[in-house]
Amino acid sequence: MTSPPIATASPTSSLPAGLADGAALSLSPVGYRIPLTIRHVTQAQASLFFELSQPAHGAVYLLPRGSGERPRQADLSLSETEHRITFDDLQPGTDYEVVVALEDDQAHLVQPNFLGRTWGPVILRTQPKDGPVRFAAISDASFGDPTTRALVDEMASADIDFVLHAGDVVDETDEGIDPYDAYAEKFYGVFEPVLRSVPVHTVPGNHDYDLDIRHQGQPFYFHAFPAFPDLNFPGQESAERNQFYGFEVAGVQFLMLDSQVLFGVPGREAETEWLKQRLSQSGYRATIVVVHVAPFSSSAVHPGDSLPVRSQWVPLFEQAHVALVISGHFHDYERLAVNGILYLVVGGGSSTLYAAGNIQPQSQVFKRQSHFVLGEIDGDTLTITAVGLDGQTIDQLKIRLK
Repeated sequence: MTSPPIATASPTSSLPAGLADGAALSLSPVGYRIPLTIRHVTQAQASLFFELSQPAHGAVYLLPRGSGERPRQADLSLSETEHRITFDDLQPGTDYEVVVALEDDQAHLVQPNFLGRTWGPVILRTQPKDGPVRFAAISDASFGDPTTRALVDEMASADIDFVLHAGDVVDETDEGIDPYDAYAEKFYGVFEPVLRSVPVHTVPGNHDYDLDIRHQGQPFYFHAFPAFPDLNFPGQESAERNQFYGFEVAGVQFLMLDSQVLFGVPGREAETEWLKQRLSQSGYRATIVVVHVAPFSSSAVHPGDSLPVRSQWVPLFEQAHVALVISGHFHDYERLAVNGILYLVVGGGSSTLYAAGNIQPQSQVFKRQSHFVLGEIDGDTLTITAVGLDGQTIDQLKIRLK
């Protein structure tokens, strides 16, 4: 499964009347199979992705909000239903509106529908040159239950710049259910409040490889989350699938790993070699790793799953002085400190929670509680706040980025 080509954008001197007058576009019978989402944002670049139900004539418009820049336009290919769009040469710390506008039979501008309703434009903000950057982390939010919806609503109100999802994106799909429908119900519809404003960076979990959530013989996960360009990680946008990858924010290197290669999925040697290369890179303030299966856990449920990650990759983390490892798989919140590295288990993204088993000696906090985590990078300080339902703080600490 290969990713669709990346469309190029160019400035446009004038907007079509349907966009220039500011009116909301009517719905098209052409729908989103995958709605417009933000794949990645840097100080100067924004990458987006969506899939239509059929090829259509139209364009994607990037509209600066108050910056005085000219709008940008990327025309849609009539030979494709999947569209990867990248806008370059943007201004740091600037808000932009992105609109997908199709043409109907009368050459009127219309917008794709999502499940018969409006998905609407996305509003994105490029990374600032300086100042704090905020992110949220969540995992195992795979059932689309009301608890996850409540947590996402809280995330959306937290003024975050991006989300880290530590795997198991969609789970418990009934046999014969179209994976597009499963993702619409349990991911896009649930995470919509954040998907329409910030990137959600994911890693695959064990359930993302389940046989009941496949597309063209491959996990639907890789169809939903194609690779994106990042100047600090050349080549990953041409990868056959976005299995492991990285990106940089505020001088911090984020490494997104697929732990299933340690449980039988092909690619362990290639991923481990890539990990070694990335950990050897200098010039970053710190490295944060995101991986589904936690290397350390006090969970009563399948605690032995940590051992392969601990034996294969933790020595590499320690040698490179990784600052933080964010993971899930175990449906609880836990903070552990091991050999100078902070480990956070953020698996409480739903109402399905695990009890504690044998509390590990390195464990500092264990909570059987639904939650997500907020992180704020401000200079050399990372502030971590675990947030439960109704916004209550269940844990908080600051660490120094090395």
